[in-house]
Amino acid sequence: MTIMKTGGKFLAAGLVTVALAVTAQAKTLTFTDGSPNRGGRAKATNWLAEELSKRTNGELKIEFHWGGALLKAKAATKGIGAGAADMGAIIGVYNPKLHTGYLMTDLPTKYSDPWVASRAVYELATTNKALIAEFDKLNLHYITNFTTTEIQLICKGDAVKTIGDIKGIKVRGVGLYGKVFKDLGATPVRISAYKAYQGLDTGLINCSQTYSYFIPAVKMHEVAKEVTLLNWGALNALTYAMNKDTWNALSDKNKKIVTQLGSDFIDKYVEVITSENDKALKDLAADKTITIHKFSAGDRQKLLDASVPYLDDWKGKATKAGIDANAFHANYLSILAKYDAERMSKGYPWKR
Repeated sequence: MTIMKTGGKFLAAGLVTVALAVTAQAKTLTFTDGSPNRGGRAKATNWLAEELSKRTNGELKIEFHWGGALLKAKAATKGIGAGAADMGAIIGVYNPKLHTGYLMTDLPTKYSDPWVASRAVYELATTNKALIAEFDKLNLHYITNFTTTEIQLICKGDAVKTIGDIKGIKVRGVGLYGKVFKDLGATPVRISAYKAYQGLDTGLINCSQTYSYFIPAVKMHEVAKEVTLLNWGALNALTYAMNKDTWNALSDKNKKIVTQLGSDFIDKYVEVITSENDKALKDLAADKTITIHKFSAGDRQKLLDASVPYLDDWKGKATKAGIDANAFHANYLSILAKYDAERMSKGYPWKR
């Protein structure tokens, strides 16, 4: 009887030890995001969290802090690097001096397909030594990236059907894409994307650069009826990064899982966001009060040509930062061409 009691004590102690070991392995990662928990990106990001918990058997979980509750979007780069959050969303253009190399991916190219661009950015960020070093310097480990998808245009009143129609319009722009419109004769008006509805309604702006899914999301089509499909570039310097010390503390097994999940997220996110884009355009086309226009191939090329000075400007800044700008840019273009060829020959991964 005494032996059984003693054995029970050892058994209980063993179970406690195992429980403590499991608890010690489990980690909840704080994730900061400046955007609200809604829309396609949030849906895909919640999928990422679910998959991380599932694939690590609960060893790694994500605790989200949406809407800038933990760190404002502009503070994310330094905040995550300093350990104020374990990981989160970083927008390159908010800290241009810190993301010199990465910001090249915001420049328009002839490859505007979201999957092609996202895959290319992922490969660049995980293989290009200069870009890896850029994240290292910030005490960040790159996990994956997302994209705004192609820049489109919505206008109230006169439509923009050709590149010549840009001259004279008052427009809310998106980063350097707004600057290119200014170079082409538009008057830029600085308002947030979420105030574009009001700006169009009051006449503060004639047009707003935007994304297909965003038009119905903020109901811009209620006050502006002329949509022009530019299918032009995208903001791609948008990443989910992890604090480097947090990354280094992960087991090798979990590092492999996170790395694979970062790659898988590209396909999941683009599938979700292109589905939203497709639905938005289908719904807009079905609205008889709305007219959809499309730039000709020639006008689209003129848009790309008009952005060349910004590529030259980036190369100058990159060179000062110690980056071989020509080699870096050529590397990116070659990867873009590779994934565009794959898309053309095999289709999208979720449709294969």
